Amino acid sequence: MAILKGNIEFTGSIGNLSAYKMRGSEKTILRTKGGADKKKILKSPSFKLTRENFTEFSGCAKLAGCIRRSMLVMAPLADYNYTPFLSSLAKTIQTLDLESKRGERKILLSKHRNLLTGFSLNKKTSFESIVRHPVTCQIDRNSVKAIIQLPELMPGVNLITGKQYPLFRFIVNLACVADPAFGLKGYFIQEPESSHIYTNWYHSSQLFNAMELIVQLKDSTTLKDNKTLILSLGLQMGMPLSDSVINPVKYAGCARIMAVG
Repeated sequence: MAILKGNIEFTGSIGNLSAYKMRGSEKTILRTKGGADKKKILKSPSFKLTRENFTEFSGCAKLAGCIRRSMLVMAPLADYNYTPFLSSLAKTIQTLDLESKRGERKILLSKHRNLLTGFSLNKKTSFESIVRHPVTCQIDRNSVKAIIQLPELMPGVNLITGKQYPLFRFIVNLACVADPAFGLKGYFIQEPESSHIYTNWYHSSQLFNAMELIVQLKDSTTLKDNKTLILSLGLQMGMPLSDSVINPVKYAGCARIMAVG
């Protein structure tokens, strides 16, 4: 991968080069086209390690995509493309499987779910830089629900939202993600379940009173051991369009995974 510099700016293809933009970066990325012959990669013994890497990467990508989809409600609060970082976390989990053979290593999120705690959807403005007070979270696997205790927040003291947007609200999301499984066609994973709630809108210059928020999955059946509950919390900024209509501002808030269980 290369970065385009100078006064020439373009996206698309020219000859053997492709140029494209990535969210979270103002730079233009360059890459070359082509590579080894597809049939050779699929059949040749010399590409055995490559095939194993491809297969294992697909499992990591599927888990990352599943986690991303499980908290889509938080996507408008992110300020960078966080999916590759979820893939990297999945790869870290995959390398902890020392029993399965290469190309079939398991990605046991349920055994290493603590690695997700604190994952941030923001690089420029973290949740902790806005809400400067501990938030208490509790996950109950038996009832498949989560409880969040939001503290009293005083503007300019432990609530720093800035002056650009006058309103804010909290978003809570609880998701259930299963471990990927390996079969004859490679890795596969169940679609995630999720449930979320929004608070009312609050003015950024007024005291926010402490409150308790409870979110529960619709399917309250007993969770299997291979499933992980992921609790995320976001703060979304808003702009009033009229006395009764408030427009959520994209990429102006923040969100993080608060707890797993």
